[in-house]
Amino acid sequence: MILWEHAIERYLALLSLVVIAISLAILAGKRLTEPTALILEKPSREREIKEMKLKVHVKGAVKRPSVYSLPFGSRVGDAIKVAEPNKDADLNSLNLAAFLEDGQEIFVPSKNRLSNSPNISLSASARFKSEIVTKPKERTLKKIVNLNSATETELVELPGIGPALAKRIIEHRQKIGGFKSVEQLLEVRGIGEKKLEQIRPYVRP
Repeated sequence: MILWEHAIERYLALLSLVVIAISLAILAGKRLTEPTALILEKPSREREIKEMKLKVHVKGAVKRPSVYSLPFGSRVGDAIKVAEPNKDADLNSLNLAAFLEDGQEIFVPSKNRLSNSPNISLSASARFKSEIVTKPKERTLKKIVNLNSATETELVELPGIGPALAKRIIEHRQKIGGFKSVEQLLEVRGIGEKKLEQIRPYVRP
């Protein structure tokens, strides 16, 4: 009877140890598996970010102008490098370190664009001709315009005065009952000190 009781005690003690060991193993297993899941999750997100692409259009002084797909986080210099810039490409005029945006258009200018661009030359020539036409008008205008009797046509002949401004001068003249001094033109909307000095030699009240 005594031996049987000792056997049960040994059996219960052994069973308790087994239960404790299993419990500790389960807890240890959870602690080991949780960090592993986190470690595996981070590279997965990084991989997804790296796989995302943006599209940019590179044109101008490059050998292969086209639309390119590049990873997010790429720079302007990366896109131009893929498109292979020409020898005369003016890369210093661009911010090569700037981040690219989806749908961005990158135009690479040429160093000799001014000499090879007929449109720019024509525009400059047109501006020069315009200056030749308008400047003599200001210098050769000798007629003195009476502000209180001038018509809209006469006022338009003044330097810097267009139809709309001439109309406002006449409306203001009628409102105040006539100009008493040239300085009263400053009361007309659109005429400032600079424009007044421009037309002062050609007008009198």
